[in-house]
Amino acid sequence: MFNIGIIEFLIIIFFAVLFIKPKDLPVISKNLGLFYRKLNRYFYNLKYEFSNLEPDFNNSDRKIKDKNEIRRSSKRTKKKNTT
Repeated sequence: MFNIGIIEFLIIIFFAVLFIKPKDLPVISKNLGLFYRKLNRYFYNLKYEFSNLEPDFNNSDRKIKDKNEIRRSSKRTKKKNTT
């Protein structure tokens, strides 16, 4: 996903060990993993919601057309009954 090679990954680990205490490294990596998982789930849910919106727009257009047809047909029947 991030296109990180082996060399870049080793450099990141090297600086992490330098600046972060070894005792805190597992806690920080766990929190980063949880954050990444939540972020991934959030974007997946957004994609899912947007994919479900498109059919709703098409259905709402059909409902409006159906209502207009019903109004037109009811007007026609009323005219026929009055003559």
